[in-house]
Order: sequence, then C-alpha cells, then structure tokens
Amino acid sequence: MNAHRVGLKRPFIGSQHSITGFIALVLVVAGLLLGVTVHMGFMALMAAGAFGPGVLRQLGLLDDLDEFQKQAVAKSALRAYLVSGILLMAVVIADNWNRLSLGSEAIPASTVVVVMLVVYYASYCLSFWDTRKAVSRVLLAFGILWLAFVVLSHSGEPQALLGEGLLVPGPFILAAILCRYWPRTIGALLLGLSVWTIYFFHMIPSGAVDSQQVLQQSFTFVLIPLPLAVAGVALIADGNKQSNDDDN
Repeated sequence: MNAHRVGLKRPFIGSQHSITGFIALVLVVAGLLLGVTVHMGFMALMAAGAFGPGVLRQLGLLDDLDEFQKQAVAKSALRAYLVSGILLMAVVIADNWNRLSLGSEAIPASTVVVVMLVVYYASYCLSFWDTRKAVSRVLLAFGILWLAFVVLSHSGEPQALLGEGLLVPGPFILAAILCRYWPRTIGALLLGLSVWTIYFFHMIPSGAVDSQQVLQQSFTFVLIPLPLAVAGVALIADGNKQSNDDDN
C-alpha cells in the first residue's frame, strides 16, 4: 500500500470545519493587512482568527473536528509550542550570556507570534493533506501574502512593483505550481533559495557577528527563508519516499 497520505485525505470543502477555517483565514489575512497599513488595533482580528477557534473548542462551544482533524490539530500545536520554546530559550541564553539578567527584550513578540502561526499551520497542512498538495498550498499562501505586501508598498511605483513582485512572491508561487511534478528538484532549489535569501537580505552580518542585528532580521527570516526551507525538506523527503516505494 502506498505510504503517501493521499489515502488519508478528508473532505474539506462543504464541512463545518471548512466554514470555520475559511472565516478564520479571512480574519487572519484582514487583520494582518489592516494592522500593518491602517492601525495596529486591527491585529485583534488576526488574533481572533488564529486563536479564536481553538479557544471555542476548548470551552466546548465549537465541535467541528473529527478524530483525524483533532489529531492533526494536537500535533501541530505541539510542534508550534516546541519550535517557539526552543527559539525563545536560545534567544534568552544568547542575549544574556555575559550577565545574570532576564529583563531585556532581545526578540520582538511579533516574531514569536509569527513563528507559532507559521509552524502550526504548516504542520497542520502537512498532516491533513498529502505532502505535495500541502507544500503547494503553503507556498501559494505565502506568495499571495507577500504579493499583497508588495502591491500595498509600491502601488504607485510600477518598476519597483514589478521588480519586488518577481523577486519575493515569484519563487513561492512558481514553486507552488511545479512542486507536484518535480518534488526533489524543486525541494533542492527551495533549500538553495532559502540560503540565498538569508545573505541577500543581510540576515547574517559580515565580519563580527552582531546578535542584535541578526535578531532584527528574525521577522523576515520567519516569513521567507523558514517556509522555503521547510517546504524544501518536505518535498525532498516525499520524493525519496516515492522513489523507494516505486523500487519496492
């Protein structure tokens, strides 16, 4: 039997869960875009979309998941907790290496929130759909998100809009289309692109390492190199698994 998750897919469109997920997604996107362009108070919409369904489920006010979906949610939440906890502990230790203090804010709270959301939703997609479909949808979501930011930032600058539109959202959207056909090739390219973006956006300073400068780039790291790297690893692993299944 094929080891892929294709046989484990659940109906998504038309279920109560799909309605809840769609409303949550609209709130997250609207809150993020309005929060960074109009007023930070709109970020409350993002919080409602990201955490509201989970709170309602814990209170027993929302019952929209079957057992398979509950397992996917639990696994995703655990991974988000582990990654965020490891990130925070590493930052606290590195920032206070030469002093006995826990009082400084070495990393923005917004970065931690984004890390949690990225890991949670990426893990959920990988648990819910087969790997290629999940990676394709995650990459497409990031591509559309970055495209929206580029359009809002350079709506009156056609040349800058075209340049940044191709540079940042382009690889996400192109990889989302091609990853279903050549998973290992696209996965390797995504890993290489992830490393290249770290240097292109100067996330690691040349010469002496300045931890504060690295931390200031953490938000960009979470939204570009991190999803590219996660998608690349997942595609390579899926391609290798399919190759082994074909050999057997």
